[in-house]
Amino acid sequence: MSRQVFQNFTLDISDDWRKVPQENFSNTIPNEAVAMLIKRVEGDDFIQNLNVVKESINTDALSLEYAKANILLGSKAIIDYRPLSTREVKIGDIETTLHLFRARNSGTDPIRHFVQAYFARDRIAYTVTCISKDDDTDQQAVCEQMVRSFRLL
Repeated sequence: MSRQVFQNFTLDISDDWRKVPQENFSNTIPNEAVAMLIKRVEGDDFIQNLNVVKESINTDALSLEYAKANILLGSKAIIDYRPLSTREVKIGDIETTLHLFRARNSGTDPIRHFVQAYFARDRIAYTVTCISKDDDTDQQAVCEQMVRSFRLL
């Protein structure tokens, strides 16, 4: 793992992952995404990815409050959403929620494993999401390690 510095945060990134420059984001990536990292799996069309989405919020919400609202929203909007665990954790100096779930990106996609954490400070919020194959426990562990490494600057 190596520490990567972004505009307002840092992440520890596994050495076999690479950063995608924002100008190369595809049209399926939300405009609010401020970081995208990927790992291609040889012989597989699935690309594991970690993304960071930044949004302005109109309240001084704590990370735990922001997490609760986003988990509720996601549980209603995400296809075949199945929660695995939701734990209050301390990541860096921020009390937040680490949320693991299974879901599909679209109705025809296979089930994937998602690791998410949520951070809010000074009316700016970040959602860090890492997606891996549902049956790849090694990459699920790498995803969790990278998400847990998020630090606001």
